[in-house]
Amino acid sequence: IPTRYGRANTFSSQRKHGLFKKAYELGVLCSVDVAVIIFEEKPGHNFKKLYQYCSSDVQEIVQRHIRHDGEKDTRGPADFAGG
Repeated sequence: IPTRYGRANTFSSQRKHGLFKKAYELGVLCSVDVAVIIFEEKPGHNFKKLYQYCSSDVQEIVQRHIRHDGEKDTRGPADFAGG
């Protein structure tokens, strides 16, 4: 999305809702706990906002993540770039 306005508008009106809906569906269909945390900052502005979706208590899921000492399947941007 070429313009900053277009990216912000797409995020706020479409993508965020779709992402949270998919997280909800994943939690229900697979019987798993899901947490999605999004930090939005606008460069050049004093604007910071946190968005979150959690199938249960977000603090409890974050603590479980920190304490987890088993296997982890970690993904990053490179895993999804290019399609």
